[in-house]
Amino acid sequence: MRLPAFFLLAFAAIGTHAADDNEIPPEILSGRTCEEHLLQAAPMTWNDLPKQARGREHNAVVVASFRLDGSGKAKDATVVFSRPARIFDQTTIALLGRTQFAPGAVEESCYYIRTYSAVRRSGR
Repeated sequence: MRLPAFFLLAFAAIGTHAADDNEIPPEILSGRTCEEHLLQAAPMTWNDLPKQARGREHNAVVVASFRLDGSGKAKDATVVFSRPARIFDQTTIALLGRTQFAPGAVEESCYYIRTYSAVRRSGR
């Protein structure tokens, strides 16, 4: 679905960090993203965007921990860090649930780091 012209939405994929990394605890930043097992990151659609974020400028980062059990899907995903708190948590867990990992990959501790931002374009 095409997004409204007055918003430019930029969604960074797995393995990227927010501009202000010093907010994310160092033990998370030093953890594994398991992106070597990533086959396809789930695309974000307008329907994934939380209602309270629609039509507003925002910058957010959410980190979820998960494990890989060989099925190709993230298991036991939980949010371990989010700024601002809770707004994008459900979106992040849903996107992680739709992300495809290599079948047979087994990892006990991975981090999924997702950033979200939208800025209003002037003159539209």
